[in-house]
Amino acid sequence: MEFDYLIVGQGLCGTLLARQLINAGKRILVIDDGKPDASSRVAGGLINPVTGKRMVRSWLIEELLPAAIEEYSAIGTEIGEQVVHVTDIIDCHTSSEDKMQFYERASDDREFLNSEDQTVAFQHLFHLPFGTGQIKPALHIKIGTILNNWRNRLDASGMLANATFDLESCHISPGSVSWNGIKASGIIFCDGEAANANPYFHMLPWSKDKGEVLIVSIPGIPGNHIYRHGHISIVPWNDGLFWVGASHDWKYETTSPTDTFRTNTISIIEKWLKVPYRIIDHRSSLRPANFDRKPFIGFHPNMPNVGIFNGMGGKGFSMAPYFAKQFAANITNGAPILADVSIERYKKILSR
Repeated sequence: MEFDYLIVGQGLCGTLLARQLINAGKRILVIDDGKPDASSRVAGGLINPVTGKRMVRSWLIEELLPAAIEEYSAIGTEIGEQVVHVTDIIDCHTSSEDKMQFYERASDDREFLNSEDQTVAFQHLFHLPFGTGQIKPALHIKIGTILNNWRNRLDASGMLANATFDLESCHISPGSVSWNGIKASGIIFCDGEAANANPYFHMLPWSKDKGEVLIVSIPGIPGNHIYRHGHISIVPWNDGLFWVGASHDWKYETTSPTDTFRTNTISIIEKWLKVPYRIIDHRSSLRPANFDRKPFIGFHPNMPNVGIFNGMGGKGFSMAPYFAKQFAANITNGAPILADVSIERYKKILSR
């Protein structure tokens, strides 16, 4: 059987793009080896409508948030399980300056920020010397459920190659692609941080971003909120556990979990939590980040059948649903890709 597209990678980007293309009637084959430390599988599945210490709105969030709710809700309906939860973030202020900054931002953005102090409701769980604020709505995505279910669906439909992709085994020419005897008209790379070594796209301004998290049992706190203390968040995970993290390390010496992160995070937890906890696991992964913090989407200027849908960094859960639909529309009927994310913005570099 010949396919329209090979999709390399079955993380968040590869899964959502595959779904859109299948719904558009395209014949696709997803190539993925199911690595447990892939960035999508280590991520917490959090969509926060504000970003950074200054609490400004995330880029394009007014369009991304409703698109994410629509897409993840549709996936949940298809698989018979709710995979998106609309929730809030209880922001536990770390200093009087932090509290004042939140109050000032909340006065300007009442849609997402609520400065009403909820210390009374949470003071039996956390040390809250500077009070709390609320970020709402935020989304929590059950990414493990999505990836596992879609992997099974692809496999059952003959649309999954459970293998490690090797570019040396792939022959690409204008209009045709051949990999291990499998033929397609084109190929799209959704393979996370591995794409920055891809000869077609290594000239893009990649920036590897290592993240580490702890998986923690905290029976005393309710799982219907997300909790934040500075750069550390406590996010509901699987089986009643919590995801605690994550770090952003651009100058790492090892891709493995480190004692430094574990020690520093435990120090924060000890000062923050009033209830007992137990560390279950410690994980790390590399995010496919880049210097301009906008995704890389589109087809190579010199090889129009070689595409990329990647580079979303820590914002993939909010960006991927919106742009997977946009990229699929571009592939099927030539609809435009937003200039801010199209790799056309790097045409000169890629054409060298």
